[in-house]
Amino acid sequence: MSVQTAAPETGRARRTAVIRCRDGDHTIALTEREPVAERLIAISRKRSFDPNVDVDWDAPQDPDVFYMPPQLVSLYETPLWDRMTHRQRVELSKREVAEIASFGIWAELLLMNILLKTAYRFRYDSQHTAYALTEVADECRHSMMFGRMVRAFGLRTRRPIPIAYHLGKIAAGAPYLPLQMFAGTLVVEEFTDSLQRVSMADEEIQPLVRQVSRIHVIEEARHIKYAREELKRAVAASSTARRRFAAMGVARFTSWIPRLVIHPSAYAAVGLDPKEAQRVAAASPHRRAVWAWSMRRCTRFFDEVGLLDGPARRIWRRAGLLPDEPPQIF
Repeated sequence: MSVQTAAPETGRARRTAVIRCRDGDHTIALTEREPVAERLIAISRKRSFDPNVDVDWDAPQDPDVFYMPPQLVSLYETPLWDRMTHRQRVELSKREVAEIASFGIWAELLLMNILLKTAYRFRYDSQHTAYALTEVADECRHSMMFGRMVRAFGLRTRRPIPIAYHLGKIAAGAPYLPLQMFAGTLVVEEFTDSLQRVSMADEEIQPLVRQVSRIHVIEEARHIKYAREELKRAVAASSTARRRFAAMGVARFTSWIPRLVIHPSAYAAVGLDPKEAQRVAAASPHRRAVWAWSMRRCTRFFDEVGLLDGPARRIWRRAGLLPDEPPQIF
């Protein structure tokens, strides 16, 4: 890897990094932290929401209206789905939204830990630290918003499976590793953003879910920008060996996510055998296509910055998250 500085016509210095990958050199543009943070803070002032005020928590929930587009439900286009009644399908969509929200809260708690570690390491009066703390405030609101949405469904949030929960505790106390941390952050942010962009635009699903999705999508856009710029800087500062090692770890974490998101009790609650439903969902070509589709922007960006280099690419491909042609779900 090499870092170069150019002086474009605007007179402002522009830095680029050349990443040596097995498929050739990748050149990435590096931004300066303070100007980026300043812009993101300005956007935050204009485009932030208070879910207690900006969501109609008393909106009626029609028992015949889906909570997410049916194409995103894990059993869609499977024999089990064909045997389910409409009400069962709607109820499963509600429970899967609740499971994704619970996973989102868990992930955002870990992200807040990363942001606080970031703020701790930079000058406390810098814009970079100020934005990290601004994003912590955003994530606090998001986590409370997701929890309140699940309660509005008449359900309860759930911790991830024990191994993920305990690994999360270990990760929270781990050393500051920006390469792994911001890459993992992007994985979660990009896939939830993909699902919610579809949900907020679909007038056929519950209004409450649309409102929550809209707020999260708008505010998450700046979070994704921040994580991408930090990840590019971390890649530029890493050796090839360290980058490939981190990429393998992130690829393995990503390959586990489909098994972490939906708890088998969601299937039992609608009268299905949970083990059979898990097997059917895992084997569903449509479900695998949905996951690949939801990761499409993340994999494109990871490819640009060299995080699909070496063995990591094989892990993503084996998990079905890196098809030769990105599927068109919508």
